[in-house]
Amino acid sequence: MTQTASNLPPQDRMIADALIEDIVEWRIPPGSWIREREVAERFGVSHAPVREAFRHVANTGFIKVVPWRGAHVIEIDTHATTEVLELWKALFGVVCRMACTALTDEQGQELLRRVAAYKAVVRETRDPMRHLAVSNSVGAYIARRSGAPMAAELLDRVALFGRWQHHTVGIDYISGIEPPPGVTSADLYEQLCLHIVARVPDLADQAARDLIGFSQGHFTAALQDYFARTAQPEPAPRRRRSAPKAAS
Repeated sequence: MTQTASNLPPQDRMIADALIEDIVEWRIPPGSWIREREVAERFGVSHAPVREAFRHVANTGFIKVVPWRGAHVIEIDTHATTEVLELWKALFGVVCRMACTALTDEQGQELLRRVAAYKAVVRETRDPMRHLAVSNSVGAYIARRSGAPMAAELLDRVALFGRWQHHTVGIDYISGIEPPPGVTSADLYEQLCLHIVARVPDLADQAARDLIGFSQGHFTAALQDYFARTAQPEPAPRRRRSAPKAAS
């Protein structure tokens, strides 16, 4: 449905959503500075809604606002990455467990069709971002129909960080792994969905954790590869000037 001027979100929310999407997709890379004046010019607004937008984005955890300087996008961090994956694992286990009793038979069949489409995509391409997009859409379908709105909302936020972090996984890195991680991941997803449709909560919970755990194992190695590729060389030590010789 097309939104009218009366039901559009406030300017600050629209700006915040656009900035979050730019950060998640690395159009604004980790470690970048976002200047208030530049954002105001981009959206054709005063500085007031930009400041509010910065507050919204800071509340998600993607930026830190520095007075008089702007907003600084957070860097990829090993500890935070592990925290996101562990949260993802736990929350996804909860929504899959709940989905076992909440999904209708018709929704269960739709879920199986979606995971079949996911399996087709991972055999078509090794692009990790395409894999993640389709995988997340299947996960979102489960979460929205799990009857667990609080867990689903938290999972949305964690998955947003997962998308952001996933840009560290290069196609070149994935291409060197056999069998392709995407294929194994899709097979694990299929098993998970079968447990949900069969309404076996314990097996669905464990399968969900195993799925994220499998991705976590490859992501940890990919993260080290990313740090190695992006490491800045240490500056050469400055040569000390020798003291002038005293005149004889």
